[in-house]
Amino acid sequence: MKIKLQKVLDKTKMKQYLTIRTFKGYKVVDGVRKQDKTRESHGFIWVKPKGVDQKTHNKKEEIKIKIEIDKKRLEFEAGLYNNYNPDNRKINFAEYWLDWADKHCSNEHKRSNFTQFKTSLKHFKEFTGNQLIIGDIDFNLCDGFIKYLSKEAVKHSNGKPLKTSSINTFYKKFDLVVWSLYNKGLLVGSHPAPRKLLNIPKIIQKKKEYLTIDEINTLDYTECSNEIYAKAFLFCCWVGCRSGDLANLKWKDIRLENGKIYVYYVMQKGDNPIKVPLMSNALELMGDRKNDNELVFPHFTYHGTNNEKLYAWLKMSGINKDLCFHSSKASFITNMIHITKGNVEMTQRLVGHKDIRTTQGYNKLTNEGKEDAIDALQKASEQQ
Repeated sequence: MKIKLQKVLDKTKMKQYLTIRTFKGYKVVDGVRKQDKTRESHGFIWVKPKGVDQKTHNKKEEIKIKIEIDKKRLEFEAGLYNNYNPDNRKINFAEYWLDWADKHCSNEHKRSNFTQFKTSLKHFKEFTGNQLIIGDIDFNLCDGFIKYLSKEAVKHSNGKPLKTSSINTFYKKFDLVVWSLYNKGLLVGSHPAPRKLLNIPKIIQKKKEYLTIDEINTLDYTECSNEIYAKAFLFCCWVGCRSGDLANLKWKDIRLENGKIYVYYVMQKGDNPIKVPLMSNALELMGDRKNDNELVFPHFTYHGTNNEKLYAWLKMSGINKDLCFHSSKASFITNMIHITKGNVEMTQRLVGHKDIRTTQGYNKLTNEGKEDAIDALQKASEQQ
């Protein structure tokens, strides 16, 4: 949405007539995408005001035109100017959502995001039903959905309230679909509910937990009710990849170079390829090599239900920490920083963090070495 104040001189060149030109976006008319724009006349001002009356007139007109422009901007942000083509009103929003998300996540590195779109849609259907059409999308609907996610929605796997990170993720997926409607001209006007106007809960960062090397070595994946999930978890503990990267990992990405086996993958959250040497623990978890285009972990699916099984397995194994699948990456990073005696730069290269501060954040998890450092300081002070 764009609003512009246009000033046009009259024939005498003594007055400027004021016109507000508004570009609302695009609309589809009879299958043709057209600009949706308007113009409104709002009086005039004197070019070179003379005397108190003309100066007072100009001041009043400038205040009035500013109020009118600010009003239009606020109305656009609130979604009051949304207009819909009658044909577009007939499109089922849930069907559009699923089709658009499927195309949006067609790239194999984005494919794991499709599950999040589907889960978000499932919550949305529970909130509105399945009969919603594009013409029903407005500020109240968007505001209602974020309130539903915050206060009523529960995890489908265990019935617990959604965490703040999940609320933000699911609303973000919905927001992307709404933006796609606007960008395609199917939703005329501005976005019906800019995020700054919504009360979206801030993400509460919980304390990150990790497994020590000794704890990882005590785990037996065959004791988990979902052996494939447990095996994949242990693999990530030794390699440091994410669940999305693991789901896309193929045998062609496992390569022998100079007598050493490496895994190559492109991070789901980045574009730079990562090369990690594979230790024997990880090689054993992969099993026998298959065809190059086959998945290394073909039946792996990241899901809340599987996380519950993972947590039960860890607890049964004597590990009482608040862990999930993502904790495998935290374990790899933290253990690597400890083993390399604080070599954060090396760890950063192994896990592919763009910003070293992300890797440094994991350095706070480990307390190993603090006692040795204090002991060394004590000895140094006694020698003085």
